[in-house]
Amino acid sequence: MKFPIVRVFHVLLLISIFSPDSVIPPLFGQEERLYSGALPSNPEVFAGVQAAVNGENEVAEKCFADAMKKQPGSRPGGVNAAMAFLDPSLEFKSFDKMRFWLEKTAEDVPEDPEAFLILANVALSEARNLECSMLTKHALSLVEKLRDNPQRQHSLRIYGEKLLADTAEQRKRWDEAAKQLTKLYELEPENAEHLYRLGLVQFRLGQKDEAIKILSQAETLNNKLLPALILLAQLSEQIGKTDEAVQYLAEAIEKNGENPRVLVAAADLELIWNHLDKVKMFAEKAHRLDPNLADAVITLGIVDLYAENYKKAEKKFMKITEVQPNNSEAMIGLALALCEQNDARQLRRAFTVAKRNADQNPYSMDVQTTLAWVLVQANSLNEAEKILMRYFNANELNSPGAYYLAVIFLKQNRKDEAVLFLKTSLAENVNFPKRNAAEKLLKSLTE
Repeated sequence: MKFPIVRVFHVLLLISIFSPDSVIPPLFGQEERLYSGALPSNPEVFAGVQAAVNGENEVAEKCFADAMKKQPGSRPGGVNAAMAFLDPSLEFKSFDKMRFWLEKTAEDVPEDPEAFLILANVALSEARNLECSMLTKHALSLVEKLRDNPQRQHSLRIYGEKLLADTAEQRKRWDEAAKQLTKLYELEPENAEHLYRLGLVQFRLGQKDEAIKILSQAETLNNKLLPALILLAQLSEQIGKTDEAVQYLAEAIEKNGENPRVLVAAADLELIWNHLDKVKMFAEKAHRLDPNLADAVITLGIVDLYAENYKKAEKKFMKITEVQPNNSEAMIGLALALCEQNDARQLRRAFTVAKRNADQNPYSMDVQTTLAWVLVQANSLNEAEKILMRYFNANELNSPGAYYLAVIFLKQNRKDEAVLFLKTSLAENVNFPKRNAAEKLLKSLTE
């Protein structure tokens, strides 16, 4: 997210969730990508999912068992039931019921790997890496035994191998990640994502020339990927090598300065470095080159947030949410712009936007802390504090969240705690729209 962290990776797998031979992508927590909106084609599975949603578990089990008898090797219906509880078109979601159906499927159909793979994906999303690795390796041993559906077998093998790569990357075991991504590329040589990630891993291993070569090859396979130099600029900044990032950025602009997506990525980096004039310059040029590029409009809206031009920011974020109603970044920006306008109606709108975004993205700290800030503005301090303290207790609270907690404590006449959290919010060199406010508040409290 750009609030406040730059987005480095732009690779998403576009796999349909309810195709009988497909599997979900390892992007747990992004429900709009986990559910295609398509209904199961098998009538027994369809009836079972409906029964599961209605709480008729025994009926659902029978339907799913009948479906497996008719179509051996197909996806177990319990997996479809689990995913139904993430359907964004429903008025409710239940992660507990999703987990229930995954675990039940793993018990009832222990020879099928898919429920184990999705449970591994859940474990990965919650940073339980060992559990993810063990579940994935078990699932892959089951994948090798699948014979009835070669296409599904291949898809599940790719999914499992990718989870192992994800785990290696999350644990920063770069040699292991490189081997795993090389294996994935051999399995899917037409998939640019594997090369893309391999190039980034090679960079982390210090193989810069090899990284540029691999990333350029990935871009040849998929011209929607960002060019190598801007990727290396982003990654250099991410690992704390700002001087190298500046150098790569200059080279990227010189070589790809007419590419709107490169310009937006450049603006993201300049935002981190607090060069707001350059942020605006790059974003405006990107917008001129491609008026439909949402990221350029969002970046310009963020510039308005920094400048406290909340009405202007509102218009820009509204422009995006009108055509992309579930764009999480635009919803964050819109909620922040609305809640700062000292208007009760706008504050209600801010809460509606922030709450919907939080419901759709329960694992996003940027989204959840935005909801907390809207609650602070609405003087619902206890609710806001609960949200923020969850991240603080998990040692995950970001700089904006620390500032929001400081404001809460100050409103509660807890000055010492407010000062402590203000210092925390400013301790890291992280840019965010309220950073200047945090600096001014800390100065006023400590002088």
